[in-house]
Amino acid sequence: MKFTKGCFLIIFILLNPLIASSVQDSVPRFCTESKWVNVSKSQIKLLCSYSGFNPKTNKRVSHLEIGDCALDMIRNSKDTIVASAFLFDVMTSNNNNRDIAKEITDTLIEKKRANPNIKITIMLDPINAAYDDYLGRESARLLDAGIDIFYSDLVSTPSATIDGISNIARRSLRFADDLTGGILIKTLSLVTSIEIPIKNELNENGISINSVWNAVALKANHRKLLVTDNSNTHELEALIGSANPHSASIPSENFAVWVRGDIANYIYMLIRADVAQSIKVRNVRWATKDKNHRKNYLKDTLGAIEVYTSNKPLDTSKQMASIITEGQIKKRVLALLSSVKKEDKVRIQMFYLSELEVVDAIVEAAKVTDKPIRIILDPNKDAFGSIKDGTPNRQVGAYLMQKKKEYGLNLEIRWYQTHGEQNHAKIMTISSNSRSELITGSANWSGKNINNINMESDIHVKNANAIVAQYNKLFDMFWNNTGDLVYTCDYSEYKKHTGMGKWRNGERFGYVQW
Repeated sequence: MKFTKGCFLIIFILLNPLIASSVQDSVPRFCTESKWVNVSKSQIKLLCSYSGFNPKTNKRVSHLEIGDCALDMIRNSKDTIVASAFLFDVMTSNNNNRDIAKEITDTLIEKKRANPNIKITIMLDPINAAYDDYLGRESARLLDAGIDIFYSDLVSTPSATIDGISNIARRSLRFADDLTGGILIKTLSLVTSIEIPIKNELNENGISINSVWNAVALKANHRKLLVTDNSNTHELEALIGSANPHSASIPSENFAVWVRGDIANYIYMLIRADVAQSIKVRNVRWATKDKNHRKNYLKDTLGAIEVYTSNKPLDTSKQMASIITEGQIKKRVLALLSSVKKEDKVRIQMFYLSELEVVDAIVEAAKVTDKPIRIILDPNKDAFGSIKDGTPNRQVGAYLMQKKKEYGLNLEIRWYQTHGEQNHAKIMTISSNSRSELITGSANWSGKNINNINMESDIHVKNANAIVAQYNKLFDMFWNNTGDLVYTCDYSEYKKHTGMGKWRNGERFGYVQW
């Protein structure tokens, strides 16, 4: 059988999606972990944003720290501001008193006007472009101010089961487009840009065929990262957590860790790797037509830096931290749960808890500990004004309570009593007289988040006596409804659910976007 050049080309196009697409750099873009590095008390702190309900006034009361910290970091920066976010200026319906997206945009523009040479890099999930060419209000203002906007390439990341074929087709199409000098996609875009007149939260004018094509993937750059160079310390500092810089998300429960030094350097290079990929596949809205600026962006604007600057050996008896992303988060969570000893006290606060291995690991840990594993879950009923059916947390809660009865587990569950906001936290502490560990960040404990589908980032801190004690005190306030506000309610209040199948099948086959 003879093969023509055309046959080889077709075979290569078909095989191309199976070839890993990556940017060679000192920090991989996806599924990575940093080295452990020591961090002093002055190099790390925990930021908390949460709401409680006052039954006397019938009003929600919020305590917000994360947004203010982000604004201070931007204001105090000297030359560099680098951010990566999931939600920014979409789903802008906002009944809250604070428009954090506008505040951040205003502050970035002020910095740019004060110092036109400042290097600002904004990386967003494609949802902010409605998976197409939609431009939100704040994104448009940033572009007008001369700030480029990058969108994460999700085609090159692994796929959930349902969109695997779609992903292969899109990556093959991209390769073919490169061979034709960009003509192929330009031609197809004339067809796919036709708008379907269906109004939606992302674009009130309707959605295009291309938007539908991309939205089918059901995956995201779900990271929430900010890196700046402090004008006083001359070091990079970073914010890593669960809070989106998104106005409709303001009252939700979130946690973040501010950190300075080598961990911040690692986060900078992690975002840089994502930007490099976006440039490679042309997922960029350039604020200038300057070809040299575009060509030399990774050299002149977002240059590579040394990650690990300390020559001191790691002291494992002192406070230390590590950055983990995607599937590495799952490995770390499973390792932490499997390491639980009888004297450990485990506190978990989670927006989505559904990943099958993790749920079973909680069961196993609850067989070991002498003290109850306490879990505060979101009831999964509120989503920016719409009502949800409680999946997956209510099914998972029922499963855990069944196992508690079956095995006599040391395990307790309460629900965060939300009033329009979300218990958006993704955090766990494990503590005893000899142990204090904390893990938090963007990753829900669901298959979408920790099975290498979404892009995620967490931080794990060991020997973290101060910040673990800080969180544990807050968790206990939520659990016991200390003071005049109501934070949580008994498990029985939201124990009804729509059946185990939606949760289990969604996790097994990857078709449910919680």
